[in-house]
Amino acid sequence: MQRFQEQLKGAAAGDEVALNTLFERFYPVVQTMVHRRLAIELRAKRPWLLARFSTGDVVQEVFRSALRDLRAFSGNSEDAFAGYLAMIVRNRIVDSIRFHHASQRDRRKAVDENEAELRVSGEEDPSDSMEFDEEVGRYRAALETFEERERLLLRARFEKTHSFDALAEALGYSSPYAARRAFFKAQAILTQRLEHR
Repeated sequence: MQRFQEQLKGAAAGDEVALNTLFERFYPVVQTMVHRRLAIELRAKRPWLLARFSTGDVVQEVFRSALRDLRAFSGNSEDAFAGYLAMIVRNRIVDSIRFHHASQRDRRKAVDENEAELRVSGEEDPSDSMEFDEEVGRYRAALETFEERERLLLRARFEKTHSFDALAEALGYSSPYAARRAFFKAQAILTQRLEHR
């Protein structure tokens, strides 16, 4: 555990050897996580999106994100770091799926009005959908202003994917209470940033 903490500190300080060691140690772990998550999210539920995803690309994006904001991780064990990476994996894949669904929806908007009416009959008003998309865009832009740790915390609670106990462990908070306090603080800042956009 001591060695891992030293590697983590070195990597956060930009030490190339420590960064490479972390990358080599966790690459197979992240690759397995991504492969499993893609199997759950795509092969079973959305097979038409499979061609748009590459396990290697997602793994690289996860590492870019994790290593860019390494100082945001305050856990002290390999298990906690793996949990942190798992949350990034989940969020990256969910974001990518949403992006591909949005681009598919944008292409459908180009279809002539008669066909569009047939497709949306019985569904919500398209102007409501556009307003919702704008709100989601504002939310995502505001969320991007946070460090990775806070983004993961906010998303996990808003999407109800993790308890505060799990977040304390995965994100390196000292207790579930500390994770809860950090969430409410970040939520208040997010609300303030959304009001100013």
